[in-house]
Amino acid sequence: MIILLIIISIVYGNFLGKVNKVKSDYLRVFLFPHSHDDVGWVRTMMEYYKDENGVKQIINSYMEQLIHDKTKHFSQVEIAFFSIWWNEQNDKMKQNVKELVKNQQLEFLSGGWCMNDEATSYYEDIIDQMTLGHKFLLQNFNYIPSIGWQVDPFGHSNTQALFSNMMGFNAWFFGRIDQEDRQIREKKKELEFVIHPDSNQKHSILTHVNYYGYYSSPKGFDFDITNPNRQEVTDYNLQQKTEELAAYFKQQQTVYRGNILAHTLGMDFQWSDAASYFSQMDRVINQVNKNTEKYKMIIQYGTPKQYIEALNEQNITYPSQQEDFFPYADYPNQYWSGYFTSRSAFKGYVRRIGRYFQQVKYFYSFIKINNLCKSLCDDKNLKNLAEALGTAQHHDAITGTAKQYVNNDYIKMIEIAHQNMNNQISTLLNSLSNTKSITHTTCHFNGTNVCHSLFDPLIKNQTVILTIIDTKVNNNGMKEYLKIYVPDNLYIKATYEQNNPINGEILCLNGQCILYLQRIVGNSKFLHNFKLQTVASNKDTHIIKIEPEKISIDSDTKLFDKFKLNYNFYYSSSGAYVFKPDGYSHPYGDYVKAYKFTGNMVKQIYIEKTAIKAWVTNFDNDENVFYVDTFVDSIILQDYKGQEVVIQFLTDINNKQIFYTDSNGLTFQKRQVNHRDSWQMQILEPVSGNYYPVNGAIMIKNQDEDQACAVINDRAQGGTSLSNGVIELMLHRRLNNDDNKGVNERLNEQEEVNNQLVGMRQLISHTIVFYNQKSNPNIVRRLQYQQDLQPLIYFSTQNQINYQNQQIQNKFITFIQQQTDDNLCKFYIEPWINENQYLVRVHNFREKGIQKLNFPPGLRFVETTLTGNQELKNWELNRIKWTDNYNKESSQQNYDEDQVGPMQIRTWIVTI
Repeated sequence: MIILLIIISIVYGNFLGKVNKVKSDYLRVFLFPHSHDDVGWVRTMMEYYKDENGVKQIINSYMEQLIHDKTKHFSQVEIAFFSIWWNEQNDKMKQNVKELVKNQQLEFLSGGWCMNDEATSYYEDIIDQMTLGHKFLLQNFNYIPSIGWQVDPFGHSNTQALFSNMMGFNAWFFGRIDQEDRQIREKKKELEFVIHPDSNQKHSILTHVNYYGYYSSPKGFDFDITNPNRQEVTDYNLQQKTEELAAYFKQQQTVYRGNILAHTLGMDFQWSDAASYFSQMDRVINQVNKNTEKYKMIIQYGTPKQYIEALNEQNITYPSQQEDFFPYADYPNQYWSGYFTSRSAFKGYVRRIGRYFQQVKYFYSFIKINNLCKSLCDDKNLKNLAEALGTAQHHDAITGTAKQYVNNDYIKMIEIAHQNMNNQISTLLNSLSNTKSITHTTCHFNGTNVCHSLFDPLIKNQTVILTIIDTKVNNNGMKEYLKIYVPDNLYIKATYEQNNPINGEILCLNGQCILYLQRIVGNSKFLHNFKLQTVASNKDTHIIKIEPEKISIDSDTKLFDKFKLNYNFYYSSSGAYVFKPDGYSHPYGDYVKAYKFTGNMVKQIYIEKTAIKAWVTNFDNDENVFYVDTFVDSIILQDYKGQEVVIQFLTDINNKQIFYTDSNGLTFQKRQVNHRDSWQMQILEPVSGNYYPVNGAIMIKNQDEDQACAVINDRAQGGTSLSNGVIELMLHRRLNNDDNKGVNERLNEQEEVNNQLVGMRQLISHTIVFYNQKSNPNIVRRLQYQQDLQPLIYFSTQNQINYQNQQIQNKFITFIQQQTDDNLCKFYIEPWINENQYLVRVHNFREKGIQKLNFPPGLRFVETTLTGNQELKNWELNRIKWTDNYNKESSQQNYDEDQVGPMQIRTWIVTI
């Protein structure tokens, strides 16, 4: 059978190989054999890999065909799957694969660990998962991906477009855009365009929207063995199928520009029998190619890279685009804006561990650089956590659109990797101090959780050391507050390293106590520590207990004379993906009581409703910044309807139906109620059609920009501003319906409380700031920066600790120059491929202001693209240029080699 297939492929190849000799005015069609392989969705990642027709069999199958027939091509995307398969292969197969990559039969598209979501992934996590995949390809194939491939995410962000350019991609493919937008683009032949994600024209990238089916085969030509409706090609129907395919591409040509077309060939988890698929398709393709004069077209297998290179030769002027692609609707009244919030607890968990990951990479790298490992370092722990977090960025993971047991599998992956990384950090902390075999643990509080590694020793009158790892750069003197839950009915003393007392305040209510400690940031060393001890009375401590005062609050009460706070909910027939409310929102829960605390450092208002507890906190009498912690209790399902709980901040700002949401935590995108820049939209869903993803902040301002309000969130959420002066964010959702988008399971998360299953509860945090955007343009980024870089706190039970900070020399200490304003520069570092190499990034997090650099002597810096896999100057020299109708002047100035512009990210490989 194999011999017969080889003979057939050679005969057919005689036609497939002549595509470059046809007349230039013929239609030329590139077919992209591919398989879209979710790293978890309705089955776990490893179930998908090991299934009978799963990813392992898919890769085995297409590899066999590519090895035996050089006319065949295939596009591989998810490195999470491919790396597993690769590690199972022998040397002979690995060499064969390297040859396929070399002769361009096998192309890696995007090359990330997964195909990340674009609405709910944070920008640092997108960079990390793409870097992880690109590092694998560089190590094993010396391969640099050149095409972005985001065919399945449910809407598309400008940050993804920007990063696609910064990663060295020549084009960006996707499938899903709003159904109204698609219809208009088809009429205007605007399914290919150049997107300009920011004001720098160098960051533009060609964007291709796939034709029918998002990323499937032409209708009637899905020959995969898993398709129960496949139509086999026989001698009897060969001519009919040939006419169908030719007519299909003639129709497709009417909505694209030029004489070159592209079409996907495959679908979810297809190509497990590549020989069968190729043989069916070959018969039709060769029938067309034997009759070029009749059909005026030639069809070939190829890759997106080959298509883009051919497309560029046409020298077409393309339309331009600045707007992103949210929210997405596949049908009228079906806005996929619910997943912006789905599985709120998981979104919060991934965000928190992702920020932890940035800091442990920093700490771990400097331990290695200073040769302090003493055989204790294990890069595998970093790699495993990178892989777990990378998998979580998948567009059915962080989105909250996987089945419950699959989501549990994602959590388990992260928990195991996180715990192993913490164990490593604990070992390193012991090595760097005077202690041996002491356990250093972390705690995360969700409303009423108890941290036993802190509570138990304090109750026993033992001393607890708080070890602090802080990776902020050049923020000496910045004031911040540590928030720690402590046992009730204790007097607690806190001291700094030389037994210097620390000021603090304790606020207790209903047996739950929160200790706020003032901390002055000092970046002169890596490790800091506090000591907590119980004492006999309040005379022995600088920590004051603030007593509550009962107050009355209603819906019209302005908190701190600044804003009103409402909790509402929507009844809905929504699903995990779609937000479909039954009208507008209603008040959520009944008012129970309220208290206020008035300390010297801390002012706090506590509000309790039947389903909500809220703490609104203000520090140092700052009249502009407030921290709102909301505990959402179990959502009660009834009347076959789902419920979606929202928080509303009511202000006096006249924003005239215009608001701004961030793009994956980066640049603000302008939004206007019931409006799209790209087309005249029909207002079918006035609530969900105006919901947008919020990863970092949502903001409103008046026309003069002298009054603005922003809300910074701690996880991805859907948000909007439907009424004047109101910012709304969705907190939590529990649903009674499935929305028939494939998951086939309602979103009904539960947890066990007192041996009973209840709806998932969650503590969610927001920071609200009022400011003048003209005079204080960086305040929102400063608060976001502080949230991202909250110091890591490790608890250990011991009387004293002395860290040998002087051993950890920072060879980059002068790299980031101190600025006169708040230094909002993020510094990233992680081990790279060679032992003495590190990947280094600098992100200037200011909206306005340049970050100056001072390259340290003795270190070799090579600037690269975003993921570190190629020199930046080579990419800029060889990138494909596109012509489009964009006529705005670039407002992005050119920066010197030692400068990082506002919100700019630069990357280097540094040899030490």
